[in-house]
Amino acid sequence: MTFYRKTSGYRKTAGLAIVAAMALAGCSSETDETAAGGTPMAVEDAAREFSKLETPQPGQYDLDVEVISFEMPGAPEGALEQMRSAMEGAYQDGFCLTPEEAERGFEEQLAQVAQNGQCNFNDLSVDGGTVSAQAVCELEGGSMEMDMNGTVSSTSSDITADTRMTAQGQTVSMTMRMKQTRTGDCAA
Repeated sequence: MTFYRKTSGYRKTAGLAIVAAMALAGCSSETDETAAGGTPMAVEDAAREFSKLETPQPGQYDLDVEVISFEMPGAPEGALEQMRSAMEGAYQDGFCLTPEEAERGFEEQLAQVAQNGQCNFNDLSVDGGTVSAQAVCELEGGSMEMDMNGTVSSTSSDITADTRMTAQGQTVSMTMRMKQTRTGDCAA
């Protein structure tokens, strides 16, 4: 998937797509079962779905982040451009995915999404490299909902994430697209 963030040297968009779009971004709605008081998807079931994805190949990756929309009632003029500039500029150098990191696949990303029980998948589907997910996170003073859709292969991904965060009586919505492509081996 496109969940890599720089903090550990390679997992660049997990924090972005899920924290910004969870974080990682959306206009998600609860599934009928969850809205009716049902239980969200268990982490084990989500792990089973993620295991259907191809293992990413190690190497150097380019990451293109596009903030498509950003809505925050009462935000100052130019807030979208500031957000776009900050997020798009933060990923211009790409990242190196080591063989060890690639071997772990998406388990760490799933753990990040779960965030010690703060986030749950209402829906997650992996079918032949196509990914669709809905998640809800409980945050201090609010909540965040995310819809994520796109494609993932061993050398690239193209994910669009829509998020909606509600806290302190205000709702912030963001849509972003994250594309990553393997460009070769990591520099020595």
